[in-house]
Amino acid sequence: MKIKDLIVMSLRSLWRRKLRTFLTVFGVVIGSISIILMLSVGIAMEQNFRTQIESMGQLTMIEVGKKFNDTTSVLNDEIIEQLEAIPGVNAVIPRREIYVYLQSGKYRTFWTTQLVGMSQQEMELLGYTNMAEGSSLKDGEKNSIVLGGGILREFVRVGKDYDWENATDLDIDIGEKMEILIGSYDWETKNLMDENYVDGTHFNFSDGYEVSLAGITPTTDYNTMYSAFIPVDLWKQLYDTQNQYLRNLYGDEQYDEYYATNEGTYNRVYVKVADENDVTSIQQTIIDMGLSAYSSMDYLNEMQTMSRVIQMFLGGIGAIALFVAAIGITNTMMMATYERTREIGIMKVIGARITDIQKMFLIEALMIGALGGFAGVVISYLISWGLNIIGGPIMAGMMGTASGKISVIPIWLASASFLFSTFIGLISGYFPAKRAMKLSALSAMRE
Repeated sequence: MKIKDLIVMSLRSLWRRKLRTFLTVFGVVIGSISIILMLSVGIAMEQNFRTQIESMGQLTMIEVGKKFNDTTSVLNDEIIEQLEAIPGVNAVIPRREIYVYLQSGKYRTFWTTQLVGMSQQEMELLGYTNMAEGSSLKDGEKNSIVLGGGILREFVRVGKDYDWENATDLDIDIGEKMEILIGSYDWETKNLMDENYVDGTHFNFSDGYEVSLAGITPTTDYNTMYSAFIPVDLWKQLYDTQNQYLRNLYGDEQYDEYYATNEGTYNRVYVKVADENDVTSIQQTIIDMGLSAYSSMDYLNEMQTMSRVIQMFLGGIGAIALFVAAIGITNTMMMATYERTREIGIMKVIGARITDIQKMFLIEALMIGALGGFAGVVISYLISWGLNIIGGPIMAGMMGTASGKISVIPIWLASASFLFSTFIGLISGYFPAKRAMKLSALSAMRE
């Protein structure tokens, strides 16, 4: 018999028993949906992890610091040269930082702000160019400042008590002037032990440095939201001013003991790697140099491992549902061999080969699996779409990202599910087809 004839006969047989065929196909649909949706949740979880990590820091960036509890390790220009010489390193960016107060009109930050010196290129390499308002630092702008969005909430009217109750959101426009102040609280005339707050009047400041607001970073960027950024040359000038201020405040002896050793060193250094795949090996090289090294890849690898375990667990649950559907296909096809015994006998008498009978039953089982798999894929995409429409914004809000997904169904998952369902149908029809082959034509005719 031609394959076309076998397909037509299989379709007629399935159509004659529409309800049984529907219920069997429905079982495959449930199994297929279970596997796809269970795995899609795990895949979405992994993608959300990656999106969240990328929003916190680039995957090709390694943060280098002094070794914990090691007073001998330092980060200086010599170390930077050694890091730049590592194969696969694109750039090394020192984190130049001091702590200052900022003042805009009658409002001043109620605690010190981390002031970072960076060039335009360094801002671009670190991915700090995304602004909620204004623009990032430009090399030609020598007296500009970029504020982290979170700093705007830390201003208090000058002279008022420095606590959260008096804090206000600073209303400042791009291009507006503000001052950078270097100073400290005067503990000799106002003892913190006497009060549980700083009263806003006992401050000693050096002359202020006037700067112009160039931009404000988003409050969703954890790397920049609580820092302020200025050009490197201006930062060096402020750094020297702060060192002189501290020397005048504490005296030469105390300054040399506690502060002079930090001159020319950095708290942190960022290493930009050319290829994401080289991050782990370069990170280990840095650790072998006696430094501490952290990258977002550490967290990502941990999350991916956890996500894969979850995917295996959820996929196992879905596989159980599909296994039950396979039993349903086997049962349906086995019942068909009993109900169509006479039909099988007639086919053998009129000259049908036993392989044709086998093929007919296998084709029927395969059709059930393929139809159920296809319907399962389509319905899974619809359910996934609905879950993302309803739950996506909630997930994004929880993760602090622009978008979030509950379910992600890649093409490979949909294709694999369809092929697997079809294969399960084919396998499930093997034993019923084998029984149909072995039926005696004479015995079948007597039925």
